[in-house]
Amino acid sequence: MSWWKTALYDTCSLITLDKLLQDRPSLSRWFPKKVLALEVSFTAEQMREDTAERMNERTEFYSLPSPAALVNLLSSAGLSTALSDVDKLVYATAVQSALSVVTGDKRLAKAIQQQGLEVGNMALILQELVKTKKLKSTDVEKMLQALADRKEYLLGIPKARRPHLRDFDPNSCDQEHVKPMLQGASNLWFPVLISALSVPQASDDL
Repeated sequence: MSWWKTALYDTCSLITLDKLLQDRPSLSRWFPKKVLALEVSFTAEQMREDTAERMNERTEFYSLPSPAALVNLLSSAGLSTALSDVDKLVYATAVQSALSVVTGDKRLAKAIQQQGLEVGNMALILQELVKTKKLKSTDVEKMLQALADRKEYLLGIPKARRPHLRDFDPNSCDQEHVKPMLQGASNLWFPVLISALSVPQASDDL
């Protein structure tokens, strides 16, 4: 049996699989009827509503470890601080249940490999399907290029959310794609420039 048929899929892999199946429904024969994933991957912050609706029918939700087990697994894992909370849950679940993982995140993949578990991304799965002559290499190249051209499937569609204000812009957003932004001190949003002249009061040499 192909390793990815019993693997745990992270959020990005679910989104990628959805896109692939939309473009080429015939690909479904090489994947299980229901892939394993965490329910938290389907929240509004992680996945578009239409994608979640489609993939919900193709997903079997895997149970998270108990709170005590989560604390134990994550405290001893030494995971990268840049790893998202959802991916940390994917890691803990995979390690406890000895599951393979489908992910495109190199940091998560490295952590999974260090536990002796199999890991790969969607591109690797497609390459294996080519090697076993289930797909043509030219078809796979077209699919990968189509994924690269659809930026909204990686970053999502703008929702006019203002992270620092913790609300949504009532005037919506006129951008076509989400763009990364730097989140930091509040003066990035509300700059205030003040000119000042300091006159020393002491009379000594310093």
